[in-house]
Amino acid sequence: MAIYEIMEMVKRKITEKTSHTYLQKHLSNPILDDNKLLLTVTLLSEAKLNKTDIITYATTITLIQIALDTHELITNERMHSGNETKRQLTVLAGDLYSGQYYKILAEIEDLKMLKNLAEGIKEVNESKIYFYQENTTDSSQLMSSLINIEASLLRKVTNYFHLEEWNGFLEDYLLLNRIELEREQFKNTGKSVMVDAFVQYEEIKQETTNGYLYILDKYAKWAYMQLEKTMIKLPTLNLQLKESINQLLFGSRQQQMYVEEG
Repeated sequence: MAIYEIMEMVKRKITEKTSHTYLQKHLSNPILDDNKLLLTVTLLSEAKLNKTDIITYATTITLIQIALDTHELITNERMHSGNETKRQLTVLAGDLYSGQYYKILAEIEDLKMLKNLAEGIKEVNESKIYFYQENTTDSSQLMSSLINIEASLLRKVTNYFHLEEWNGFLEDYLLLNRIELEREQFKNTGKSVMVDAFVQYEEIKQETTNGYLYILDKYAKWAYMQLEKTMIKLPTLNLQLKESINQLLFGSRQQQMYVEEG
């Protein structure tokens, strides 16, 4: 239960750091990805940090992710069209979250980690330029950009703590997690930045909901196969992460059946 207890403590600190009365009146609360947080806490635990440091670093890294995700809403959410006030508030919210993680790092005086995370942020933003501005020539380049968007930040953590053997796994885990989130979003809203980006490289029978879902299902199948290969290379996986992986793989297997039948 220690992993989940630490996650709850991090969530409470995140709530404290992101609460702002005016913003909460006009914007939804920031979305916290439980799978990313679980992986973050797992990696910090593997680094043999004490509980206090795990909470501090996990809070910082999660705030960075929330800030990046919030700024990304300006790029990929059409809901801001014609709503300048909401767009500006979203930018300010992202800036607020950014300021909070810089404040935490300054307090613990870990300049080397600050530099590493700053490099990770730079890599994420560079990859987003390639992904959203369609500066790619094929689907493999597009996929590389998406993997970097999802994994660059935590790769900096593994490299910092000399846990490079986790890099392949975390890339595949986070990619499958992202695809599952995209699928749920598409089913609920009919929108997916992955579908918009990859559709130009795919031959679909017809431009329908099922046709577009086929794109997500195809790449979920690929990510699922990659994850099965990389997870067996790790010497240990905690129970909580195993449960999360099983949930992701189960969802992917169900969609794999759809792809093969379709």
